Amino acid sequence: MKRILSTAAVVLVAFLMGCGKDNPVKPMQPGPKYLPSSTPLNVLYNLQRAYTSRDSTGYDSLFAADYTGSSTDQSDNSQLTFSKSDEALHIQFLANQASITSIDLQFPPGLVRYTDLGDPPGWATVSTASMHLEINTSATSYAIYPNETIDFKFRPTMPSPGSPTDTTWHIVRWLELAP
Repeated sequence: MKRILSTAAVVLVAFLMGCGKDNPVKPMQPGPKYLPSSTPLNVLYNLQRAYTSRDSTGYDSLFAADYTGSSTDQSDNSQLTFSKSDEALHIQFLANQASITSIDLQFPPGLVRYTDLGDPPGWATVSTASMHLEINTSATSYAIYPNETIDFKFRPTMPSPGSPTDTTWHIVRWLELAP
C-alpha cells in the first residue's frame, strides 16, 4: 500500500510540475519595451507605447512633477488645463475601461526637436501637426482633430546616471493649439 501511495504521489507531483516542453506554466509576456528617455523624441515614442498599452507606470514616468498641459475644448472653445495627477487619472481611467477595444496614437513622421527662445535655457520643443489619436469602444470612436498642432516641451535632468547620454528628458508642457 505504501508503495502504491508513494508511486501515486510521485506521479501527481510530476503531473503538477510538468516536464520538459509540455510544461503548462507559460512565462508572463513582457510589458512594452521603452527606449531610454535620453532624447525628447525617445520620450514621445515612449508616450506612444505607454498610452496605447494603457501602462500607467510607464506613462506617469514621462512627465515632470510640475508638468502642466493645456487644451481647447472644441465644444465651447474654453481653455482646459491639467496637471501630472490629471494625466495619471486619465491613463488609469483608460486602463479600467473594459469597453475600450483599441487605442491608436501615431505621431507624424519627421518630428523635429528645436529650441524655443521663449523657454528657459536647456528646454527643447517638439511640435506635431496631424498627430493621430483614436480611442475606440464597441459603440463609439473618439478622435482628435487631425489639423490640431500640439507642442511638447521637454526639460532635461542632468546628470542622470541611468541614461546613456547622462541626460533624462521629461515632458514639462503639453500645449494643444486649436486649429
